[in-house]
Amino acid sequence: MSSSEVSYLSSPEFYSLSLYILGCIAFPIHLFGAWCILVETPETMKRVKWAMFNLHSWGCGLDLLLGILGQPFIVPPVFGGAPLGLLHLFGVDPGIQVYLMVTLMNMVAISTGAIFENRFYILFAEKTWWRYVRYPYYITNVALAFLYYVPTMMDIPDQTLAREWIFEHHPQVKRFDSPDHPIYVVAYNVPDPDWIRVRMIISVTIMVTECLTFFFLLRWQMKKATKLMTMSEKTLAAQKAFLKAINMQIAIPASVIGTPQILLIFIGYFGWNTSELNSFAYVVMSIHGASATLVMLYCHHAYREYCKGLLRGKLSGLKTLNRWSPFVSVTSSDRHRGVQ
Repeated sequence: MSSSEVSYLSSPEFYSLSLYILGCIAFPIHLFGAWCILVETPETMKRVKWAMFNLHSWGCGLDLLLGILGQPFIVPPVFGGAPLGLLHLFGVDPGIQVYLMVTLMNMVAISTGAIFENRFYILFAEKTWWRYVRYPYYITNVALAFLYYVPTMMDIPDQTLAREWIFEHHPQVKRFDSPDHPIYVVAYNVPDPDWIRVRMIISVTIMVTECLTFFFLLRWQMKKATKLMTMSEKTLAAQKAFLKAINMQIAIPASVIGTPQILLIFIGYFGWNTSELNSFAYVVMSIHGASATLVMLYCHHAYREYCKGLLRGKLSGLKTLNRWSPFVSVTSSDRHRGVQ
């Protein structure tokens, strides 16, 4: 691919470099967030600890796949793209990479809903019929997440024929194709792309509905408990503070990953989609997990105080060093012994 055909800012090379830089910045943030959840979670949050760690782990995995391991470079209007990350360098099949990316997105959505379900169950449904139904509910959700992309994988076209077709009908995308990073076509012949979109819409609708159902059930039960005074004021205040922190922890990263997707769908409908816009969208989405971790560390009191303690310790250490000027005292006997 010659530089005369594609500017550097819109090239796969610049896109890949940007993702590597952001991925390397995000990785230590993920590790620190995991440490805080596992080690610094207080007793009052113990029962939600593993639900939070579950969400953090899937979000971290998605960030690493988008930013370092996979790096999907989408080339509209083709239903496909070129993988640029480490998995491609190690020879992992592009179809497997797409499967992992789609499955991780589904698991992030399921884990988000699990946070609200966990709170609802512990506070209001632990002694109801839901205690028996929740396990089949989670097994079904996880199974659907892992099986969702299987029909698409089974219908992946012959790449030689598919690439010939897209280069003939969309010659502008050939400039992004190279021997090192060939374009991988997921679907190209109607109605295959349409069925993929239909399954995508159904999947998103189900997951959003589940998440909102537990969100509003939790809010309704909290208001009911406040009105009937079935909980102490201290317990209610603590739960409301926790839910406020969880809402922020989920809403901001959801905006980071959801807004680019919605914009891509909108501009794609009007035919304004370009590889540059897709690249920018995926760069933004690749930091959603890191943004979720930073919001978590700020919004939850226990983690925020732990971070403040670390910062205070470092600052006090620096002040102590600055108060003492380094010098070496040399005595006359040292000089005789040749000490410099």
